[in-house]
Amino acid sequence: MAGTEFYARLREERLRLELSRERAAEIAGVSPRTVRRWETEIPMPVDALIALAGQGYDAQYVCTGQRSANRRGRGLRGTREMPEAYTPEEIDWIVRLRRLRPAEREQAKAMLDVLVPRRRRKLR
Repeated sequence: MAGTEFYARLREERLRLELSRERAAEIAGVSPRTVRRWETEIPMPVDALIALAGQGYDAQYVCTGQRSANRRGRGLRGTREMPEAYTPEEIDWIVRLRRLRPAEREQAKAMLDVLVPRRRRKLR
């Protein structure tokens, strides 16, 4: 299971399920430091991946890069699927946005509107 893509996909799955490192560690029966190490190129035991798969991790995707048709879990907006187009960075942004309080979210929205103005639709 070597390869840098494995480690990135492992983190991506944790973020997709909106799990903290602490919660993932609890599920796998290890420390949060160990989860961080797994996500940064330290080999993980298969039994730990099996435990995480029981909580919705797509183990097939983590190992091969191919999404499983049998995948389950929350994902964004409570859906079971994560569009393939989302990058790990985009997932991280969304997760952090969801953690903002309403006033902070409005500030972030206002900043984004300044940086990237919305396009107006032309009415036909």
